[in-house]
Parts: sequence; C-alpha cells; structure tokens
Amino acid sequence: MANIKSAKKRIKVIEKKTQRNRRVKAHLKEIIKGFDAAVAENHEQEARDYLALAEKKLSQAGAKGTIHKNAASRKISRLIKSFVKAFGTDALKLKANPPAIPTPEEKAARKAEKEAAKAAVDARKKGRRKEIATTVAEVEEAAPEEPVEDSINTEEAAPEATEVDAETADNATEASSEPEVDSDEAVTTGVEDSEEAGDEAKEE
Repeated sequence: MANIKSAKKRIKVIEKKTQRNRRVKAHLKEIIKGFDAAVAENHEQEARDYLALAEKKLSQAGAKGTIHKNAASRKISRLIKSFVKAFGTDALKLKANPPAIPTPEEKAARKAEKEAAKAAVDARKKGRRKEIATTVAEVEEAAPEEPVEDSINTEEAAPEATEVDAETADNATEASSEPEVDSDEAVTTGVEDSEEAGDEAKEE
C-alpha cells in the first residue's frame, strides 16, 4: 500500500484511465461486431457505415494511447480488406453515413437524464397530492356539521310548506270575500223592510 501522497494520487489516476480505456475498447468491439454482422448478411450500405465509424474510433483510440497506433492501423486495414473482399473496391468510393452508436459514457448520461426526469415527475405528483389533501381538509373543516340527509329532508319539506301556505291564503281570501256579500244583502233587506212598514202605515 502506498504511503506517499503522490503515489496515492497516481493510483487514483491510473484507476480512472483504466475505466476509460475499458469503456473505449468495449465500444470498439461493439462497432466491429456490427461490421462483421453486416458483411455476413451482405448489407453493403450498413457495412460501409460501420467501416467509416470503426476507422474514426480506432484512429482516435490510437492517438490517445488507449491502444497502440500500429494496432489501430492493423485493425483498420483488416476491416477494409474484408469489406473489399465482400463488396469490391468500387464500394469504398460511395458515401457512408456512420450510425449513431452511443458510447458507454453517452448511455450513462442518457440514463442519468431519464432518472432525473422521472424523479422530477414523481416530485411533482407528490406535491399535487399534498395540495389536494390540504384542499380536501380545508373543505371538510369549512363544511357544516349537519348530515346531508337533514338538508335533503328540509329541501323536500320546503315545497310542502309552500303548498300549505298557498292553501291558507286562498281560504283567507274566500273568507274575506263572503262577509262583504252578506253586508250588502243585509242593507238591501233592511231597506225593503222599512219601505214595507211605511206602506202599511199609510194604508191604516
């Protein structure tokens, strides 16, 4: 175990570089497998695309020292030979569109973005649930303590009470109209009686 501070730092740096080199080599293997599969299935355009991508990534790995420069050039030449053997030299002159194969770092970044988005959505849902719970609690506190059935009974009884009031009002109007007719009749009968009594007195 290292005791010097610089030696401890070098161990950490070496570990980071080792992890990076492993990711790059795994990505290169994935590209080469795709190229081999395209050649085996006789897909010319797909093989051409994978060949362009492999040439680019191998050159980058050789320049950064992930693999030796001679190893990178050797692998590129072997891929080109296999492509020419399968499709001919004229096929190399055509334009290639390298496929967008994500690197392990890009995959990890995408995964982290998805997890962050999911966590944000969950947080929003929890916040909405809390808001709904608080509003429900406020409504329950502000609501009257009387049960719903009593209010319904009062609403049903209200029309009956209005009908009874209407009937009583009609009876009152009828009762008030009847005495007026009786008074008029009494006045007329009284006048007639007085006239008859006057006539009798004159005859006597």
